[in-house]
Amino acid sequence: MGTRRGDRVDLVLPSDGQVRVIERTDASRPRRGARGGPRRGADTAGHEVIVETARGRSFRVDAGGFWQVHRLAAQTLADAVAKALVSTGFDPDAANLDLYGGVGLFAAVMGEVGGSSTRVTTVESASRATHHAARNLRDWGNAEAITARVDRFLSAEVAEASGAGGSFSDAYREATVLLDPPRAGAGAGVVQAIAALAPRTVIYVACDPVALARDTATFQAEGYELRDLRALDLFPNSHHVEAIAVFDRDGARAATDSAASRR
Repeated sequence: MGTRRGDRVDLVLPSDGQVRVIERTDASRPRRGARGGPRRGADTAGHEVIVETARGRSFRVDAGGFWQVHRLAAQTLADAVAKALVSTGFDPDAANLDLYGGVGLFAAVMGEVGGSSTRVTTVESASRATHHAARNLRDWGNAEAITARVDRFLSAEVAEASGAGGSFSDAYREATVLLDPPRAGAGAGVVQAIAALAPRTVIYVACDPVALARDTATFQAEGYELRDLRALDLFPNSHHVEAIAVFDRDGARAATDSAASRR
């Protein structure tokens, strides 16, 4: 294979079942071919790109980027998120957010539930992931992929809402904010910023129940009620447990139930 001491070899098995062997000259950069061009399977910038599948939809992702390790995990999580969106009366016309959005998996689920005109902004700090998200979400003309740290993006949104005298924040009143933070959780600052925008519904995809418990306490302190909680054992025989929590802004659930009873 032409590897040298200190090189790393990754074996990647995407959902198409074809194993990719990826040589890296260091911890982050794929090795190029002998003539200096990208290796087979790489994009024009030399990044190794694979295609994963969930809910019948293809997602481009860097071979070294984030995707669920278990081959069925992304599908399982996406199905659970879809059910949560349907159960909460997802509004496709609201200013919906997909935070820590990666390559757009859950933003695409929002689009599937809401239809072709679904409005959603996915926010991710990794520029390569955002690059793929923009392509993966091309079916939705009102979808936008932004490269930014989530805390900084939210701070800017809150500042703009404050400067608009609340009118900007009103755009989030019927919105769903979905977040899939790292194992450490979102943290109090991010949770408080989400609450400041006052979305109707928050869907939290958690990979650590302890971090979720901390963030749940902050959401509750900010006026959000835990409506539903589902645990998913995606990694059997290990201590890892994924969870999906659904929060409603105080009063939002009652208003939704009242509207449903009148129909």
